[in-house]
Amino acid sequence: MGLKIVWTGTLGALAMAMTAGAAWAQTQTAYTVVPASERLTVAGVFADAAVEMKLVMLLLLAAAGASVAVWGMSLGKVGKADAKALAGALGRLRIVRSAGVPLGCLAAAYVMFASFIGISNVRPAPSLTVVAPGLAEATLAIMLGLLATTVAVICERHLEGRIRRAAA
Repeated sequence: MGLKIVWTGTLGALAMAMTAGAAWAQTQTAYTVVPASERLTVAGVFADAAVEMKLVMLLLLAAAGASVAVWGMSLGKVGKADAKALAGALGRLRIVRSAGVPLGCLAAAYVMFASFIGISNVRPAPSLTVVAPGLAEATLAIMLGLLATTVAVICERHLEGRIRRAAA
């Protein structure tokens, strides 16, 4: 299937571009926006998630909150030179920092694996509309892992800075 160029010059190129544009326009379908009541939301992704995924997502959210709590409780101990308590707080923040992203990625891999198994067992192959909620769930798991890690890193770095300033 080749394209044979017969016309030459500017007029020929213009005619070919118009023909190609018209053919392309005929192959396009019209898209409509889903009504608000049927739209996928973050809450909807969480609500439709499997129980184990909900637990992982809640764990990652709790880890982000716990990082802030550990940081807040440790700020008062900086001036008191409570080295043991500060070392424990930094250790807890490092655990969240190092575990958040891998846990989020593991959860995402689990969701995608289960989704691909489900897709492979359906004929004809489902459209992107059917696959999108699973991809949104996997993305949410990664995002929550990144959130937990980011919060822990920020709290850890701030606490380390306060400790260095207090020691100086």
